[in-house]
Amino acid sequence: MPGPVSERPLLRAAVAGLVLVLAACSGSESSGPAEPSTASPSSAAAGLRLTRDCPTVAPSKEITVDRLNDLVDSVDLDYWQAGDIGASGQLSDGRLVWAFGDTVRRSGVSPPVVANSLLVTTGPCVAQLIGADHGPVIPDVDTTTVRWPMSVAVARTGGHDTLMVMCSRIRRGSGGSFDFTFLGTSVAVFTVKPGGVPKLDKVVDLTPDSPDPQQVNWGAASDVHDGWLYVYGTRLTGEPLDFGRELYVARAPVADHRDRSRWQFWDGGTWQPDRKRAVAVLPSRGGVSQVLSVDNVDGSFAAVSKRDGDVNDYVYLWTAPHAWGPWAPTKELKAPGGFDTGQLEYAPVAHPEVPLASGHLLISISRNTTDLQRLLEDPEIGRPRFAELTS
Repeated sequence: MPGPVSERPLLRAAVAGLVLVLAACSGSESSGPAEPSTASPSSAAAGLRLTRDCPTVAPSKEITVDRLNDLVDSVDLDYWQAGDIGASGQLSDGRLVWAFGDTVRRSGVSPPVVANSLLVTTGPCVAQLIGADHGPVIPDVDTTTVRWPMSVAVARTGGHDTLMVMCSRIRRGSGGSFDFTFLGTSVAVFTVKPGGVPKLDKVVDLTPDSPDPQQVNWGAASDVHDGWLYVYGTRLTGEPLDFGRELYVARAPVADHRDRSRWQFWDGGTWQPDRKRAVAVLPSRGGVSQVLSVDNVDGSFAAVSKRDGDVNDYVYLWTAPHAWGPWAPTKELKAPGGFDTGQLEYAPVAHPEVPLASGHLLISISRNTTDLQRLLEDPEIGRPRFAELTS
């Protein structure tokens, strides 16, 4: 079973450099690229089903933050009571897919927590993707290593959607709650036909095992826009009291995103194929959290994150005319890190595919507590809360 949900955000703040490197960046910074490893879906994943059918209709434009939070409060599923991250993507049939990390289930369900889960929604209709063994939708690597979702991208190809959930591979040790080792990155690739059930086609381990704490975390955010798959990476420098992360960006043609020769990295002046020449488009001081969102919204790029990492208390919005910047930050709303109180608010991400009646940008903020027993007894305190950015 993965580590306690209540301790995961603390781990994120304390453990340097969880590495999310896509196919073009495979291998550690000190080694050459390595061929990705592809795992076939487990028998449990092969039996995936949705707990109910949600309609394939365009989302309402009368959505408000209050209604969304009421909906979150009303969700009562056997295998989803709470979860963090909640990265989202819209399918071409109008449904939304939400990928959560450590997920608390109803009391009496074993195990009480799994490493990941997926919900499919339309308006107030909420369905959960369930496997034959009712375990994590994206299978654990083994009994000690799990996959935590970090970001979601949807590519529309032919008559179906390709849903990519980018995950970190985490090995839990035996030395206590903070004995975790980041091993590398995986991407879970789902095929979704219109109105259909997401089918897990493969889980691709894109990087070899490496404990390097200062690698670029490619895949911390991702977005599909104008024929390109944009992939963002974050990097913790390791400098004392430097809790923010540098931000990097790469891109690949959606039609050929698995072809490494087509990948391009921003080097400060142009897109070019050498990942070692990639430069940070935001510095670590005043930089972002480990996980964030970057989306093209009405022709501009919008990044949402805590500034200077999740230990800080405010959500910021960065906007830019290009995928690489230049980025202009705006202080938006308070979301106390909570490391002094045990009531945690972290990893804000945007959901531009959900149109609010106000016309503002919808975000969600992960919440948690350092008291695992309290979380298991009252999972609602670990459910994300919606808010809107007014800039």
